[in-house]
Amino acid sequence: MPTKKVAPGITRFEIEERKTYGFMVRICRKGKKYNQFFSDSAYGGKRKALDAAKAKYEAWVEELPEPETTKNVKSVRNTTGKVGVHVAQAEAEGAEYFSYCASWVSEEGKRKKISFSWSKYGKRDAWELACLARDKETTDRKRIEQLFKSRKKLRKKK
Repeated sequence: MPTKKVAPGITRFEIEERKTYGFMVRICRKGKKYNQFFSDSAYGGKRKALDAAKAKYEAWVEELPEPETTKNVKSVRNTTGKVGVHVAQAEAEGAEYFSYCASWVSEEGKRKKISFSWSKYGKRDAWELACLARDKETTDRKRIEQLFKSRKKLRKKK
């Protein structure tokens, strides 16, 4: 096992061929990368090297500026106009199917996504459902459909 992530910003290195054992701490702020290696042998063992690596990471977090996030920042690759919503295309039995797919990364770091078919909802409603799912960051289809229906009723009253 050459490398393994052990904590945010900390990776364990065990490279037998090079006799390299220790922890690499990495952090990036405003485009500048910081890294430092904590060797088991230099710190008197695996546990002490890990403690030193964690301390360094915490020190960097305290002294460096907050990380910049790209969440909800539209990139040049965005083709739909809504961050986290894209057109999904599938082919089955010679027919093409389209949907709008909403995706995001949960607080636990897991990728989440939900799709809304153009043929089931219609292109316009599928778009609105996907945007709503992205805004609420939920894959609960029933909840999204209920929110959508209540919004639609409000629009009709106006």
